[in-house]
Formats: sequence, C-alpha cells, structure tokens
Amino acid sequence: MKGIKDKYIIRIWNGLFFIALLVFWRFFYADHLLHKEQMQLFLLTFGYLQKHLAIQGGFAIYLGEFITQFFLNKWVAAILVSALLIFLAIGIQKVLKTVSGNGIYLLSFLPVIGYHFMLFDQYYKLAGLVAVVLSVWSIVSFVQLKKANLRSAIGFVLLLLDYWLLGGAFIIFALSVILIEVLIKFKPNEEIEANHSLLKIIPAYVIVALLVPYLTRQFLVTDHLLSAYFSRAFYQFSFILPTPVILMLLAVPVLILIYGWLPKNWVNTFYGIWNVLLLAILILGANQLPNFSEEKEMRFDNLVQNQDWNGIIQLAENAPPVGSQSKLALSLALAKTGQMSTKLFHFNPEPNDFLIPFNIRGQAPIIANEPYFYLGLTNFSKMLCIETIESTPDETMPVRAVKRLAEDYIIDGQYKLAERYLWYLQRTLFYRNWAKNAQQFLYNDEKVTTHPVWGKLRKQHVLDDFYYQYEHNDLALISLLRSDQQNKMAYEYLMGWYLLRKDFDEFLKYLPLVKTFDYKEFPRVFQEALAYIFTLYDEVPENLKQFPVSAEVQQQLNRYAQAFQQGGSTKPDEMKKLFGNTFWYYVHFTDFEDE
Repeated sequence: MKGIKDKYIIRIWNGLFFIALLVFWRFFYADHLLHKEQMQLFLLTFGYLQKHLAIQGGFAIYLGEFITQFFLNKWVAAILVSALLIFLAIGIQKVLKTVSGNGIYLLSFLPVIGYHFMLFDQYYKLAGLVAVVLSVWSIVSFVQLKKANLRSAIGFVLLLLDYWLLGGAFIIFALSVILIEVLIKFKPNEEIEANHSLLKIIPAYVIVALLVPYLTRQFLVTDHLLSAYFSRAFYQFSFILPTPVILMLLAVPVLILIYGWLPKNWVNTFYGIWNVLLLAILILGANQLPNFSEEKEMRFDNLVQNQDWNGIIQLAENAPPVGSQSKLALSLALAKTGQMSTKLFHFNPEPNDFLIPFNIRGQAPIIANEPYFYLGLTNFSKMLCIETIESTPDETMPVRAVKRLAEDYIIDGQYKLAERYLWYLQRTLFYRNWAKNAQQFLYNDEKVTTHPVWGKLRKQHVLDDFYYQYEHNDLALISLLRSDQQNKMAYEYLMGWYLLRKDFDEFLKYLPLVKTFDYKEFPRVFQEALAYIFTLYDEVPENLKQFPVSAEVQQQLNRYAQAFQQGGSTKPDEMKKLFGNTFWYYVHFTDFEDE
C-alpha cells in the first residue's frame, strides 16, 4: 500500500516540476532557446548524419541539433526542454527503485535542477542533456536484466555504445553499473541475480572505460585527449571541461550510493530536509544563475530577426536598453519606422549605438550585420556574417548568418555564391521553402529589382570605393547618399551620427538635404539641435533661417535654459526627469570622447 502511495506522490512531484520548468522556459528564458536555434544549421541529409556518427558523442550532438531546430516556436521549445529534464528525473527514479525498492527519491531532482541551471549558459549544449538522459535510460535497461551473465554481456555492449553514441555520458553508465553490481553482490536482491565474477567484471569495466577512448584517439578520430574522453557534446569550447559537467557525470552514481547503501530509515528520516534542500537550491539558483540581462539582449536580437520593429520600440519604452546589441536593435527599429528623427534622444542614446565595432576577439554578434544590410552596405553585411560563422566556438554554421549571406549575394548579383548557401537552406526543415522561393531570383536581375527588400537595397548599392573605418562610419553613409539620394535611412543615420558626436559643423553641412526627403514637417530632433545651435550665434546666419523651429520647441528650450541656469547644471537627475528626452540634455550631460 505504501509503495502505491509513494508512486503517486513522485508522479505528482514530476508533474509539478514539469509545470514549473515549462513556465520558466516559456515566459522567463525563451529567447535563450530561440538563440540556440539561430546558432546552428541542421541538415536533413544522410551525409550530415553520417558525419556525426563518425565521431564519439556525435549521435547525441545530432539528436540535440534535431530537437533544437524546433525552438523557432517558444512553446515547443519550452515543452521539449522541460520534457527532456523530466525524462531524466524519471530515469533516475527507475534506477533508484531497482537498487533501493519503493520510495519517493526527491534527490532524483538534483541532477535535473543541475542541468536546468547549466542551460542558462548559452555555451552549454542541449546535446549534453540528451546524452545524459539516454545514458541514464541505458542504465534502466541494464538493471532490467535479471541474469548475471546476460547482464554482464549486455553491460559491455551498452558501455561501448554509450561511449560512441553519447560521448562523455558513458562515464555515468560505467560508474553506475559498477556500483549496482557491487550493491547487488553485498545487498542481495531477490529479483536480480548477483554476479559471482565481480573481481573480474569490475576491473574489466574500468579497463574498457579508460582504454577505449584512448585507442579511439590513437586510431580512429584525431582529437585532443579531453574530447576523446568527454566528447564535444556538452560544451561549445571542447578544450574546456567545466566543473558543472564533471558534477553532472558524477551525480547519478552518487545518488546510487546514497539510496543503495544508506539505511532506508535514514533516507526517510531526512525526507523533510530533502524538501527544504531542493526548494532552497531551486530558489537560490533561479535568483542568482539566470542571466536576465543577456536574455533581454537576445529578445531584442530575436525581434530584429523577425523584423518586429514596433515590438522593439515598445520593449525599449518599458525598459530602455543598456547593452550594445539591444541599443543597435533600437536604433535600427527607429530608423526602419521613420522615428529616428523624432525619438532618437528618448532612450538615453550613446555615440556608438548605431553600429557594433568590429572586434577580432571573441565571436562576432550575429546582429552586427543588420544595420549594414538595411542601409545597403551589403559588403559589410557579408563580412560580418562570415566573421560570425568563422568565430563560432564549435565550428557550426549559424542558420541566420547563412540566410543573410544568401540575401547579400543575391542583392549583389553574385548568384553562384548565393546558390551555395541556398543549397544548405534547402536541406533544412524550416527554411527550405524560403530557400526554394529565393532560388527563383537567381540569374534574374529583373526579378530581383521587383523584390520589395532586395530590389530597394540593390538600388542603394554604393557606387564608389572608400576605406572602411568604424570611427569614420559617416564616410560610408555619405557614400550611400551619393549613390542614392533617396536613401532616407542612410541620411537619418548620418545626421544622428553627427548629433551623437556633437559635431555641429557636419550636421549643418548636410542639413539642407532634409528637403530632398518626404518629411511631413521639419524633424523634431533637427529642430532641437538647430534651436541650440542658434544660441551659439550672436545673429542667426541667413542660410539657417530657412529651417523652421516651432514655437513649442523654442519655448521648451527656454524652460530648459532657465532650469539649467537656476542650478540644474549641478542636478543631472532632476534635469533628466524634466528634459531627459531632449537633445539639450544630451549635449550637457553626456560625455563623448572621439575614438
């Protein structure tokens, strides 16, 4: 009767834990999962599978990538990750039931919580979780075998399969089966036959576990020693073995020791302590370990990918962005919605918000190419996409960068190169239709010019050559305007670039071009800048009188000047509350040093 009660209690725990995981991954960390999908290119080809099966742990990597491709949908992503974690818990519970009898096994959630926390870090792979889950379920298969000789024979087969298919997760299997065999020997189980050749079997398991990875490295797969034993399934940087991975590989064997060797009444005595311990670890970890600022950066990035420009602005209005990627996303959204010339100073801008500087260290952010692409600087877009691909730590091809490269090459008329990247996309599950449609534009210039995005960007293509320097990006923007005087986005970026650098001379130099664009009225940001510049003259020059400054803007400037002179110059917080969304506040309270 107690066994039935325990069974239902653990099922309730599993259900509640699944719901908690689902809520977290769907509503608090969904953009991390979507980012994982963007950073891989899973191909539905036999060659791609064959390539993975040719290395140790490759099957787990393949399954992890297969599952990750469905992360385009946030609900599906949350369900899949939560289900994997719960399958891990159920597998551990089945193993512990075999070695200890009926029970609630609350500590079976510790490895689940551990891997849940590991996935907060974008560099931990889903493949590692897949490998751990399958390794634990291979232990479940092992303990179902009652006959000692059959169990030993199948054990060695499973050990070899786990190593080759699951990589480093074979350590979980090796340590667990050794402990289980010893436990059965010294604490007899009526249902499972003890192995009387224990002194031969255990050394054999140890020798196989140590020798097979070494021989694999020597004769089959050329790799460094760490990857030979632990594979590339867990962490994107294969030459590093993080401590959480080591703890995860030891967690199940330790639980077998606790539940298998400690007296059952001891374990039950501490039932309440296990409850408190698990709850404390979960709450503490959930507060300290997730990187919610990174999650917010990824949310901005994913909105750019979906071209949800209004969504970006709405998100920024709720909480102004602080990171370089989110600031770039906001600047791009303002430009794409025609609001840069009215709301540029509403979100605490900084001089380097428009573009992310090229950095030869670390991975190139995948979002870095976006403003170049929409401005019409496809060469720079291509450069940064290629840098993103080349700098990925695990040598994968981010599908988003591949897709953008295909677009860049089509716009530039480099159809042969575009065809190469479309070949990859046509062999994916969710991008094949897009690639097939894009294929129709190859070698057809007339069709490209009719495309709503590609045609416009081809028209904006830079006609003259210039030397690229990040600190002088205005030269690139000027080249864009020379090539297409209707490139309004390039004009707003140029004028914003000068205003953020407080370069009034260059701002005034290109101000007359405002008349060539379809502004319904003189842009608010330009009015504020011009109203301030007028205060620097004894008499307004004749050539500037043609640009109207509204009475509303002039009155607000007067109020600002009065507040500034009455002590506001030493009270930036008070001035920000009153005038924080104006150009004047930016001029006086934002420092800028030219790079």
